[in-house]
Amino acid sequence: MSIPTKPVKITPAIMIGGSGTRLWPLSRANMPKQFLQLVDDRSLFQNTLARVNDPMFSAPWLLTSRAFIDMVNAQARQMEQEFAGIVLEPFQRGTAAALAAVAVAASQGDADALVLAMPADHVIDNPALFLEAVKKAIPLAENSKIVTFGIVPTEPETGFGYIRPGEPHVVNGQEVGALVDQPGGFLEKPDLERAKQFVEMGYLWNAGIFLFRASALVEELKRHAPAVYEAVAASIAGGTTRNLGSHTLLMPADEDFARCPHDVPIDTAVLEKSANVAVVPCDDIGWADIGSLSALWDISDKDENGNVLRGDGFVSQSRNCLVHAQSGRRVVLSHIEDIMVIDSEDAIVVLPKAQAQRVKDIVASLKKIDAPEVSFTRSALKSWGAVKIDRTYDDSQVCAVTFHGKNSVTYRVSGAERETWFLHGDRRAEYGVDGDFTPFVSGNPVSFSRGQVVTIRNASGLSEFTYVRKDPDLNWKIDDWFPQVVEVEAPKVRLG
Repeated sequence: MSIPTKPVKITPAIMIGGSGTRLWPLSRANMPKQFLQLVDDRSLFQNTLARVNDPMFSAPWLLTSRAFIDMVNAQARQMEQEFAGIVLEPFQRGTAAALAAVAVAASQGDADALVLAMPADHVIDNPALFLEAVKKAIPLAENSKIVTFGIVPTEPETGFGYIRPGEPHVVNGQEVGALVDQPGGFLEKPDLERAKQFVEMGYLWNAGIFLFRASALVEELKRHAPAVYEAVAASIAGGTTRNLGSHTLLMPADEDFARCPHDVPIDTAVLEKSANVAVVPCDDIGWADIGSLSALWDISDKDENGNVLRGDGFVSQSRNCLVHAQSGRRVVLSHIEDIMVIDSEDAIVVLPKAQAQRVKDIVASLKKIDAPEVSFTRSALKSWGAVKIDRTYDDSQVCAVTFHGKNSVTYRVSGAERETWFLHGDRRAEYGVDGDFTPFVSGNPVSFSRGQVVTIRNASGLSEFTYVRKDPDLNWKIDDWFPQVVEVEAPKVRLG
C-alpha cells in the first residue's frame, strides 16, 4: 500500500485531528476547530487545502481518523478541489504516527518524494510568502534534512514551543536556513520571563510544519522511534486500498497500528534527537494557531472600537469585545468592555477576554455532570449530506436530514425501537429493506424497526427529510447513532 507521488512536485500531507475543546462552545470533540469558519467563509481546513492549490504541489493527501471522515469528505467536496487520497488512521496516536504513516506510504511509491506536512487548523494570512519559504527549504530537504518552519515571534508567547537556530546552512552560496543544534534545539513552552529571553535571542516559534524527503524521515524514525516505525510500517503493509473514483482511501491495519505508542509527538520522537534537522524562518506570513477564544479576537478584523463581530452581533458603547453569534439570535452588548460572548446553537458562554484560558476548566466541570454539549454538536455534515436535531422529547427526537446528490446510505437500525422518515416536496428518493426498493411518497411516513438493515437512496439533486427516532433510552449524541452506517455509495465523479 503506497502513496503515488510526482517526482518533480511536492506532495502535501494535511494532518486533520485534534480534540476540539479549547474554543468551546464553538469547537467540540466531533467538531474540532479545523472544521470551523473562524476567519472567513471557509473553514481552517478548507483554507489549508486552498493553500496547496499551486503548481508546485501535486494533489494533497489528507490524514484523518474515522471520527472525522464524513466532515473531511463533505468540506473537501465543497471546495471542488482535487485531492489524491485519504490516509485513514484507525486511532489517533499523535503526530509521530501520523507522519510515519505518510512517510512510509509515500516512500513505497517514490523514496525521493518530497512531502510537506502541515496541520489543518493553522491560519496563514500571506500564503505567497509561506510558499516562498517552502521553495527556500527544498535544497535542505533534498539533502535529507527534516526541515521545520520556524515563525519569527511577534511577542513573547508562552503557548508555543521554541526552536533555537544553529549555524546558517548555505547551498550554492545562498543561505537557505539554519541547522538545529542538538541537544537543546527544541524547547518546551516557557514561562513569560523565559519567553522574553527566547525572543531576544532570536529563537523561533515551532509551527509544526515540516518538509522532508519520505525516505529521510523513514530512516530517522527507524533510528530514533523504532516502536512507532515498526507498528506503522506493519499497519501500512497489512492495510487495504480502495479506489473511490475521485480519490484513494488508504486504511492501515487496525491491529498493527494499535501497537503504536500513544500520544507521541514527532518533536520528542525524532526532532529532539536527530542531527539532521534544519529550520527555515518565516517572517510576516501571518501565521496563527488559534488556541483560545481570545486568540480569535487577536487575529480578527476589528471595528473602530476594537470590537469583533461574527454573525448576528450588535454593540453599543462597547470596546474590545468579541461577539460570535451562530444561533440565529441577535446578540446585543451595551456599555461593556473586554468581554467575549459566544452564542452557539446549544450553549452560550460569556467571560472576560483575559480569562479565555478558563474555558478548559469550564469544560472539565461540564464533563463531570455529563453535559453532552461539551462533546457533541446538534448538527453534523456527512459525506452524503447533513443531519440536525430539531427537537428532543422524553423518548424521541426529531431531526432534519438532507441528502446531497445521488448518494445511497445503508445502515442498521440500532438502539431505537422505531424510526420514521418523511420526504418533503417533490424530490425523488427510495428506501430498501432486504433488497426490495420502494419510492418514498412526499409526506407519507415510512417506519423501520430495530435490527433492520435499511438503504436510503437519493435520486434527486437534494432531498430533505424529517426523521423521527423513538428510543426510551434516548441519547442525543448525534455521532453515536445517526446513522449506524454499513455502507455509503456516492456518484463516482472527479473533484475539481
